[in-house]
Amino acid sequence: MSSLVHLPVFRRLRVNNFPLYPGPANQGIDLEFGDGVTVIAGINGIGKTTLLNLLLRMLLGASSPSKAATRDLGKVSKRKLVQSRKFPYFSERAADDVGDNATATLTFELADKTIEVTRLLKNLQIRKLVIARRKIAEPTNESFLGELAELAGVASAYDFHILVRYVQFFTEERLPLLWSPSSQFELFKMLFVDHKVANQLNKLYADIQSVDSDYRNRTHAYNEREERLTTLLAGTATPGASAADVVERRQTQEQAELAWKKALVANRDLVDRRKRLEDERDEAQLTLDQELHAFSHADAAYIAQALPSLDDKLQFLLQGLGSNLGCFVCGKRGKRELNVIGKKLRTNRCFVCDAPVAAGSSNVVAITLANIKKMERKIETLRATVTKHGDALVQVDAELEPAMTELRRATAARNDAAHQLQMVQAQVAQQIPDGEADWLALEKAELQALDEKRKELTTKYKAGIAKVTTAMDDFQLAIGKGLTKYAEAFLHEKVKVSFTRSVPFKIATGTGQVNVPTFRISMTSSTHAAVRERGTVTSVSESQKEFLDLAFRMTLLDVLAGTGATMLVMETPEASLDSWFMKRAADLIRKFAPAKGEHGRMLLATSNLNGTLMIPALLGLVGAKNQVGKLAAKDRHRLIDLMKIAASPGVLELDDAKGMLAAELAAYANG
Repeated sequence: MSSLVHLPVFRRLRVNNFPLYPGPANQGIDLEFGDGVTVIAGINGIGKTTLLNLLLRMLLGASSPSKAATRDLGKVSKRKLVQSRKFPYFSERAADDVGDNATATLTFELADKTIEVTRLLKNLQIRKLVIARRKIAEPTNESFLGELAELAGVASAYDFHILVRYVQFFTEERLPLLWSPSSQFELFKMLFVDHKVANQLNKLYADIQSVDSDYRNRTHAYNEREERLTTLLAGTATPGASAADVVERRQTQEQAELAWKKALVANRDLVDRRKRLEDERDEAQLTLDQELHAFSHADAAYIAQALPSLDDKLQFLLQGLGSNLGCFVCGKRGKRELNVIGKKLRTNRCFVCDAPVAAGSSNVVAITLANIKKMERKIETLRATVTKHGDALVQVDAELEPAMTELRRATAARNDAAHQLQMVQAQVAQQIPDGEADWLALEKAELQALDEKRKELTTKYKAGIAKVTTAMDDFQLAIGKGLTKYAEAFLHEKVKVSFTRSVPFKIATGTGQVNVPTFRISMTSSTHAAVRERGTVTSVSESQKEFLDLAFRMTLLDVLAGTGATMLVMETPEASLDSWFMKRAADLIRKFAPAKGEHGRMLLATSNLNGTLMIPALLGLVGAKNQVGKLAAKDRHRLIDLMKIAASPGVLELDDAKGMLAAELAAYANG
């Protein structure tokens, strides 16, 4: 049984006037995508990740969730998309300025409709949009996503964004969906449940969060006032108190109140200033971290081009130091060591003996070095900004400490003056402050009502969960079988997939736990002959985690598509694999998208040219004895060689490197 949800399938991508992808003879690139597995092959720094992000952003534009779903899809109450007017991602990846003539056009299919969208690469603004041969006048990204969501059969543009970004695309920002019960539940709502039920559940979740927050804040205020009243009633008034004493104490209390308000305003101004500086520092630090990540990759590529005499194995080791893979010998994360090597080479010094060496003469080398230095300058500017904000925070903290001391003194004086006034009033008038007891009684009743409201909403949420669980009855068998098939194909272990209805999930701080439906994995291992549940990411290896999560996405896409077309996009499937598992992983991937399938399945994957069997295995060219065949002429479109269409890193200008990489491709490419 298939869902009524449809997801996009790419057919063609054209890019013009973008320096990163000049194409043959600087005519731009024109890529066609067909059924089966298509591999985007290249070396580090040539633009594989950028191309996948381009495909993603051609669909989503510059939209992002208002509260980033970076760890758990199911714990987001504000399900809204923010449309950014600036999106410099692609312009920052080009050495030259990106103008209005730099465009990309994506043709894709969605729910039997052919859609063509053209965007400016400098900001992702839509220049042209055609849906089923109907040209859309003055399209916006909001209206475009809304129409895609309607065609896809999902409840909102937010749902469409999440499904494409985290289910269809398996990139560096992938989330461990299989290992998160709340994320699974979120996907079930999007994919398999009536929109009315899903929207009710989403509203209930947001309402529970709001009521819980209100209850906790008001409870804190209530407890403080109740404590003050208790202290007042337990106090003793000054003997012989008179009306004049009341007037005097009231004047003192009013003066203390004014002093407290002044101290409070001064403190709040400093706190607000500190929060603003802290946010600016954190934003600068985030940008700095991103730039450092990009610099490490660029630096690794520069080192590779600056050391042309190294053989492929040593180059592979150096590239590992600069990537998140670390050293391929000892496993050490060696980015600091690689930075030292890069700085030596950029100053024309030998990184071993510090002797002077001849500078490179290639124009491309110069350009690459200029780009790296540009990145270094930007990093230093960002570091200075972070330091500046840090120094400003130190200064604010220095001002804040005496301000808080003054506020505490003023608060104590205010409270003491109020207490003295209340005692005199109690002595004279034999009464507590007007309305205080009534306020406490009313607030207590309202807090009880909030608690009951919170319980009521939670009960309704549980009823909604039951509806989702019932809806899953139509899909759990197909998902379980599909996940088992893919998992066993890769792991070569006995795998059991179970569907449970009782995995605990906490909605809010003051609510009890609810139980959500979830798929769980049990499997054998080298130390466990019997199947054993693997409920956390730490209970499996890194490669097992990655490919089980991939298998989960494949299964969901299979179930959604039924007998129709579907698509999966993934980045460097070989990243966490040893050589023995690469062919098994490739076989798993081709099971999802067979080249001669009946249902129009497509899988787009990037892969590094690293001398392994991953690329030919993905293309189905590796025989039983690991012999490598040739790609048929009719299938040439299934291998996208970025070295022919992307701007060349400096390493490709070196005869040895170019020859080595060309020889690798020649082993299985046809023409």
